Amino acid sequence: MEDIYINKYIDLCKHGNTDAFKYVVCEYQQLVYTLAFRILCNETDAEDATQDTFIKIWQNIKKYKQQYKFSTWIYKITTHVCYDKLRSKQHIISEELTDFVSFSEENQEDLLHNKELKKLITKLSSGLSPKQKLLFILSDLEDLKSEEIVVITELSAAKIKSNLYLARKYIKSKIINL
Repeated sequence: MEDIYINKYIDLCKHGNTDAFKYVVCEYQQLVYTLAFRILCNETDAEDATQDTFIKIWQNIKKYKQQYKFSTWIYKITTHVCYDKLRSKQHIISEELTDFVSFSEENQEDLLHNKELKKLITKLSSGLSPKQKLLFILSDLEDLKSEEIVVITELSAAKIKSNLYLARKYIKSKIINL
């Protein structure tokens, strides 16, 4: 979505327009959920993080500065919410998958895809620190530019580069051993 177009809705949100915020949520919900799922590797936690992210967005929408892309601002909030979740729970990623019962075929396909994605991300990133995992996801899975990652994580470009190097080296060794 073009930032110029979304800025119209953001301005309405800044004045308390909940209908405009519903539109923003609809536009960015999938982006937030996907990032949260990739970081947390748990559907329920990702859903909770998505909800928490949009609550924070609503509470802080007046602080959004249009000098940054809105999606970058959302990535920043989402990563902070997820990172806090990882730290507060001392989240240990489990390779056990939850059994799901009585879903439609479409949902079963989505669940199967999510389970496979969860297994792969869990297997590949199990030895990474939370910071390395976050940087790996933002850079290599979300395909964000270094400049955006600096804004999102508030880390220096050098720290990002060194952590990404170590994360990629580790991931590469895991892929070789698949």
